[in-house]
Amino acid sequence: MKKKIISPSLLNVKKSNRLKLTRVFLNLGIKWFHFDFMDGKFVENTAISISEIKNIVKKTKNFVSDVHLMSSCPEKQIKELIGYVDYVTIHFESINYNEIKSIIAKYSQKIKIGIAIKPETTIEKIYNLLPDISLVLVMAVEPGKGGQTFIEKTYEKINNLSWIIKEKNYSIIIQVDGGIKDFNSNKVFASGADVIVVGTFLAKKPTKLKIQRLLK
Repeated sequence: MKKKIISPSLLNVKKSNRLKLTRVFLNLGIKWFHFDFMDGKFVENTAISISEIKNIVKKTKNFVSDVHLMSSCPEKQIKELIGYVDYVTIHFESINYNEIKSIIAKYSQKIKIGIAIKPETTIEKIYNLLPDISLVLVMAVEPGKGGQTFIEKTYEKINNLSWIIKEKNYSIIIQVDGGIKDFNSNKVFASGADVIVVGTFLAKKPTKLKIQRLLK
């Protein structure tokens, strides 16, 4: 039986509240945090900075962390994050295939590398990268802003990816992000997700009950 992991996103949290909220989540038993970095180029918006991510990790610790790099130059951020976070996730659509291969070869011994895919990107496109990565982030909404509705066809994509990972015996975590609430979290996990990223639903008045509802 797969372990169900909830990873809060601080995307829609005011900068002044992020460190405090991280500590609240830790006290509620959260063990994994998801940080959204946006460069204003690959996606229109900007979000948490690399220096702020490093500061939160240094001041709280004792959790698994991943950084979702919505960036057109992810190598720059990866260099800065080595030694601070557990996973860095590159968007498949942000740079060309050979650049992705080069980054994986260059940094995968120093930090765990993940690949994020937009809703329209198929699993087949990342198939040949799977043996060399540690995580796949399946986006259930378009990257770049919070509060969007979960795209229903994502369930099938998660299921297909899960099947490939099992068949090939890859050691890859499936993470799903976007529009996850208490009414659809169970189906996301049942489709094959290991980690669900939850933003708005949890960030507004986080409670033990809300976490339990996501795990039901």
